[in-house]
Amino acid sequence: MKKILISIIIFSFLLCGCQKTTPLSHKEFCLDTIVQITLYDSSSKNILNNCFNLCKKYELVFSANNKESELYKINHAHHKLDEQPLSKELFKVIKEGLYYSQLSQGAFDITIGSVSSLWNFKENKLPDDQQIKTHLNDISYQNIILDNQKIRFLNEQTMIDLGAIAKGYIADQIKSYLLKNKVNSALINLGGNILCVGQKNNNPFSIGITDPQNTNHSILSLNINNLSIVTSGTYQRYIEINSKKYHHILNPSTGYCYDNDLSSVTIVSKSSLQGDALSTVCFALGKEKGLALLNSIKNVSGCFIDDHNQISYSKNFKKYLSN
Repeated sequence: MKKILISIIIFSFLLCGCQKTTPLSHKEFCLDTIVQITLYDSSSKNILNNCFNLCKKYELVFSANNKESELYKINHAHHKLDEQPLSKELFKVIKEGLYYSQLSQGAFDITIGSVSSLWNFKENKLPDDQQIKTHLNDISYQNIILDNQKIRFLNEQTMIDLGAIAKGYIADQIKSYLLKNKVNSALINLGGNILCVGQKNNNPFSIGITDPQNTNHSILSLNINNLSIVTSGTYQRYIEINSKKYHHILNPSTGYCYDNDLSSVTIVSKSSLQGDALSTVCFALGKEKGLALLNSIKNVSGCFIDDHNQISYSKNFKKYLSN
């Protein structure tokens, strides 16, 4: 009788050990987009809530539109030609932004804020052309002096826009928080900036890349372990006037969107900040220069989809494709 009882106890224990944690997921609007975070090996609502608290915390650091944010106050300070102290987070992200601005030789430029602020993609109308031309003179990453956790502007009208890099940094911080709290399997989705934490039930995450011509479908499917996938695409935010589409990836030289026959660029990398920045940098550079840049950087790869849905891959990208 004892042997039977012991067997039942052992069998019950094995069953409990094999049970998988039910995924815990939450979605809400923040960072000016839809954020969804899913935990696969934790049932802690407190951990999940703290992830969204991090989003809200960093929105008050990096937002160019929220008047309460640190960046907004820096951009609109009365004495911008004087040194201003920065938080560690803002200093780090601006520094990274300046690096990628220089890497692209200004094709991507975080000081596009005075022009990007003129575009409102929630209203179907173009900004005033003369205002755009006037503010083009204020765009140059060389107008920013960054040193000793302080910033100084060389042009009072120059404004910083971190919209192409901050979400990547935030995703990386959320991942770091999850790992510190023993969450080793999760999916972080900040409006299309996707960061995979570990694996999903001991299998790779299956991540779809949006078909630019049919955004309800995927054109590619990737198998991803513990990496970031970021896409910059013309279909994400745009207005359409007189049958012409104006998307949100702006050319610092013209103040209008890039028109280079590209629909999207997707980057796979370990760091989401790196992927976020490079997806915009490579889109701005165009297919040939963008591919050349990616092929020169270790442990980063990407794919380019043109306006005819033709796909070009950097080296090593195809290893992520689902069969």
